[in-house]
Amino acid sequence: MTQFSKLCTALIAAQFLFVAGCGGSSVPVNSNTNSNASNGSGGSNAGSGTGSGTDAGTGGSAGQVGGTPTEPEQQVSEIEITFDDGFTFQQDTGSRADKVVGTFDFAVRNPSTGRYIRDLNSSNMVFKERTLGSDSDFVVEVEATQSSSIEITPIDVMYLIDNSYSVVQSGANTELLNQANELAAEINTRNGSSSTASNVTRFRTFADSVGALKTSTAATPFSTVSFEEQGGGTALYEGMYNALMDLSTSAHPVLFVFTDGRENASAQGYNLDLVLSTAANYGIPVYIAGLGNVDSNVLGQIASTSGGQFFQAETADELADTFENVLYSIPAEYTVTYRPTQRAGHIEFQFVVEYGEASDTLVGDFNVDEILGE
Repeated sequence: MTQFSKLCTALIAAQFLFVAGCGGSSVPVNSNTNSNASNGSGGSNAGSGTGSGTDAGTGGSAGQVGGTPTEPEQQVSEIEITFDDGFTFQQDTGSRADKVVGTFDFAVRNPSTGRYIRDLNSSNMVFKERTLGSDSDFVVEVEATQSSSIEITPIDVMYLIDNSYSVVQSGANTELLNQANELAAEINTRNGSSSTASNVTRFRTFADSVGALKTSTAATPFSTVSFEEQGGGTALYEGMYNALMDLSTSAHPVLFVFTDGRENASAQGYNLDLVLSTAANYGIPVYIAGLGNVDSNVLGQIASTSGGQFFQAETADELADTFENVLYSIPAEYTVTYRPTQRAGHIEFQFVVEYGEASDTLVGDFNVDEILGE
């Protein structure tokens, strides 16, 4: 994969901090460029807001106050912040109990390619503030920006690998395992920058039947996979159901599937409807890499319905690009912790993310008096 070595360097160089929040007030923050924006949930009426995908505005750039910038691993001309819920504000604790703290879960992607940005750190963000209703420009809040932090959200990826004889016949078995090992390494490297990830690789294989769940902490976890020496069965639905159930208790689950065949070997009762309903019930997106003459309609349906994506390689030579497409299509999520300095008042703020020459901005507000109960 052409970006893998760059990713490792960027991710290891990034330093992340985290302050967990709970409860509090949710501020609706929307962006005209973000199709999945929502009003957030929970808490009291401490704030409201609208937003737009604007540039960083006046007052400096994220790199000037947020930390040490790193070289972007993607060259982009535009970015967009994507999210489900808005900033959540609550009273801070300890020496900051007279102030508020806000948290926000988000991802950033290149809208022209759909690829997610995987190497953000504190140098990529800045907070700007002004009194709500003021006509003055937003001003960079240096102290709030420097004391704020960004944390990687780790994902729990389950790998389901087709080890049927047909993979060997197509000459793809060695390249498949190489690319699977690289994919796991990139995901584990990013997870390793989080304070909560375990970095254990979990996988199953499938062919005429479905293999047992295996775990590995090795740098190349798939090196132990062996392929069938004859036959060509594909118990796809049975394998996917078992892998989905392996993820059923995960907080941030992702299922990755590689196959070069069409369903023809699952036991009775395992079918497409079961796979679709199970993925939906547990909220598990399915990302699929297909090789050769696969049933692209079925695989595409499973991926799109679950919130994942399907990519197809015609030959083994295309597997590297296909696996890279999978890597960048999985949302790379972050949690930012925002620590304003005000002890009173109703504040409007901008959250600015800058990446290379591109930027996107979300606007919201919070009422310190209401949050602190004063």
